[in-house]
Amino acid sequence: MVARGASRAERRDAQASIRAVLLAGTAICGLGFGGQAAWAQAVIPADMSVPDDAQMFLEADTVTYNTDNSIVTASGGVRIDYGSYKLVARNVTYDQNTRRLVASGDVELQQPDGNKVYADSIDITDDFRDGFVKALRIETPDNTRFAARDAVRQDGSVTTFQQGVYTACEACRENPDRAPLWQVKARRIVWDQTEKEVRYYGAKFELLGVPIAYMPYFQSPDPTVKRKTGFLTPTFKSSSNLGYGLRTPYFIDIADDKDVTLSGTYYTKQGFLAEAEYRQAFENGFFTLQAAGISQNDPDAFAGDNVYNTTTGELIRASPDFDNTERGMIGSKAQFALSERWTLGWDVMVQSDENFSATYEIPGYGDTVKTSEIYLTGLGDQSYFDLRGQKFQYQSVNPNAADTQPLVAPSFDYERIEQEGVLGGEVKLEMNVASLHRDDGSVNPICATSLYLVNDMYEACRAPFAGQSQYRTDLLRYNALEGDYTRVSTDLAWRDAYTLQSGLVLTPMASARGDFYAADMYSSGFNNTFGPQGALSLDDTGTRGMATAAMEARYPYLIETANSSHVIEPIGQVILRPDEQKIGLLPNEDAQTLVFNTANLFALDKFSGYDRIEGGSRANVGVKYAGNFDGGYSVNAVFGQSYHLGGVNSFAQTDLALVGYDSGLESGRSDYVGSIAVGTPIGVTLGTQARFDEESFAVRRTDVFGTYGSSDATATVTYTNIDAQPIYGSIEDRSQITGSGTLKFAENWSAFGSVGYDIKNQSVVEKTFGIGYADECFSLLVSYQDTVNRYSQESDSSRLMFTIGLRTISDFGYSYDLGDDG
Repeated sequence: MVARGASRAERRDAQASIRAVLLAGTAICGLGFGGQAAWAQAVIPADMSVPDDAQMFLEADTVTYNTDNSIVTASGGVRIDYGSYKLVARNVTYDQNTRRLVASGDVELQQPDGNKVYADSIDITDDFRDGFVKALRIETPDNTRFAARDAVRQDGSVTTFQQGVYTACEACRENPDRAPLWQVKARRIVWDQTEKEVRYYGAKFELLGVPIAYMPYFQSPDPTVKRKTGFLTPTFKSSSNLGYGLRTPYFIDIADDKDVTLSGTYYTKQGFLAEAEYRQAFENGFFTLQAAGISQNDPDAFAGDNVYNTTTGELIRASPDFDNTERGMIGSKAQFALSERWTLGWDVMVQSDENFSATYEIPGYGDTVKTSEIYLTGLGDQSYFDLRGQKFQYQSVNPNAADTQPLVAPSFDYERIEQEGVLGGEVKLEMNVASLHRDDGSVNPICATSLYLVNDMYEACRAPFAGQSQYRTDLLRYNALEGDYTRVSTDLAWRDAYTLQSGLVLTPMASARGDFYAADMYSSGFNNTFGPQGALSLDDTGTRGMATAAMEARYPYLIETANSSHVIEPIGQVILRPDEQKIGLLPNEDAQTLVFNTANLFALDKFSGYDRIEGGSRANVGVKYAGNFDGGYSVNAVFGQSYHLGGVNSFAQTDLALVGYDSGLESGRSDYVGSIAVGTPIGVTLGTQARFDEESFAVRRTDVFGTYGSSDATATVTYTNIDAQPIYGSIEDRSQITGSGTLKFAENWSAFGSVGYDIKNQSVVEKTFGIGYADECFSLLVSYQDTVNRYSQESDSSRLMFTIGLRTISDFGYSYDLGDDG
């Protein structure tokens, strides 16, 4: 121990007493940090105690010891260092008789965890139990602040703050006396260290110094404890079908690795919704189990979602919300890392009907499209493994839409790539297994006997066969078949690249694929005034295969100028293979979409899935261009065409999903496809892609996009126009424009919005906009969303959402459904 500014004799006589002063100084830490723990995580844990061999140092202008009354006094720039604790004050007095230590005058105490305590004076016993602090102010490393007129600690664990103030906002640098953005003021704050809770009496929430809410009593967990049993912040909800609701969660801390949250929401129209969620963490993953249920008081409130006969008023189809009273769900999620390369997990939901979780917005399960699955994945250096079972759940007011979703078990994908094998180049092995079951099917009568007589459909069904005397009166699209279907596919492919001295790059390719399938599927078709039509049955087991040999030639040509560089690359492919087998005789589950553009112009197989295999010989030709210019400008473009050389053209054949018609590939010479994108140094990117008729060069499909990005704003605009496709049931052109953007218009303030506009029907199909504020301690979000789902079975909806976040306190949210059009 060292004392400066005192005589040698004074220092020697006070040696033992000063040690008592220093020990009592650590008691100051006990009060100061124990008090702040109510908000700033400042409880002194066991591992923060001072080591037994720690030396104590005292520095002061003068140190005196009064032997008559056993009082040690240090004054003038007092500094005490003990272990990692540091105390600074103008004066420190220790009374050996009362065993109390008093520090006064600009007291500052720094704790090893970084917390800083400021006070006018501190009076505390040296046994860490009781004390008094005058004019307390505390700052913590996580930028939270606490102040009080005075604080008293009793029984070693209960600290009472009089006229306490708490905030997580930083003081204004220009005007430190100005009120922070928000703060909580309380007449009295009691922190119970044993119960790990903080109680507020007469609490006021202030925003910019203006009171906005008052609570006579408010309780929160001790912030030093990450998890504590108690009520969480309630949320308010509103819906025209459900009424007003208040969701109140109650959290139960079972152990450090597990907890339960019980929630209850009372809706004024539908009654009480009960929810429960169990969570458990493990060293290698997590597991959750969630359940919810309600007995609806007023199912008739959902009658607007039913479908009625417009003539007789008879109920044709009841929505699940209307047709069920006792409703509920059980869901579970989990993920476990079995090793560095293998992961096992699941995300499953079982519910009483098709739309319960979406209607009541069950957290984690309320999406319109929900996929329940269990999976095992593995990732190697050059391999990938994915095995899963899936149930696609479409939550909709139309129960038929949910019934057509399949159960897939299993779905398996495996891929391995080997470089520089026996043949050189790259060898890739791909395997895919899909086995599915579906309870109900879906068929779209494009040109059926009862429909083609209608004028529009008459012309629509005639268009694909223009120049012929026949009319298709039996063309149907089977979107989904009932029953069971299994397919196992294996594909082995090889490719290598050779660059000739002339610069020509030749890439030979070869592949062999084999499939095993077993189908027991059917469709009952549809009924009309002429009786049942379109019934179909597929009951077959067998194999099919495809061998492919291809050669690709590229000749990149570089042109450099003083201000730019250009690469022009003509590309040609020749693909030789036999005809596709069993076209239209097998289900098509995963290859129902086909958009021919520059993205798949040079793909060996342009189908999107495994159920179709492109057959017949074909040539793909085109040219790519890439230009870079001074100033940061760039241009990338592709233009090309595909030619059917021989055999059966897969895209001109009728499969069950009618994929290929109107794709631009169904004729011997395909439509032209082109794309161009322009980049600029100011953050603007513009691009377009289009498909042009091979004879008239008329535009069949156009996509245009533009993006902008900077530190303060982002924007995206897209426009799509698609010609009428009668074979797919679209007898008119379709065009839509969508736009979205964000803007930071002031410090901490931002706005966002999006809009979708159907040009043909002159209607807004979706719009969203909102405004938000966020800084280090406060966040505000107000948003409005309006959706007109003309292309799905969902009801139109308008929703207003309002959320306020107070850092370290809670988030307060309100969601209001402005109306369901039904």
